Amino acid sequence: MWNAGRETSSPGTELSENQAKKEKERLIKELQLITEERNDLRDRLRFLTERSMKNRSHFRPNPYYEDLERMEEAVMSILHNLEMENTEVHENNHKLKKEITFSR
Repeated sequence: MWNAGRETSSPGTELSENQAKKEKERLIKELQLITEERNDLRDRLRFLTERSMKNRSHFRPNPYYEDLERMEEAVMSILHNLEMENTEVHENNHKLKKEITFSR
């Protein structure tokens, strides 16, 4: 009679744990989708806000900023050229080392 009040917890607990895991996974996926949507909407809002600022008649772009953009383009071009030159020199150096090693 004292055993009548006891219940086995393994089948019921296992089922509820599985349900809890599934619900947790579902909520995590839903949260990820909502976060992605929020970030996308934030990016769209930022784009539209910046575009509307540039289209206003009283808005004048900062000439210093435009100069900096041009300077950045020039610097990036020089950097790219230097990187290409560096790879060429590195390849030539490697070929010369091979020739030196072969001739010895």
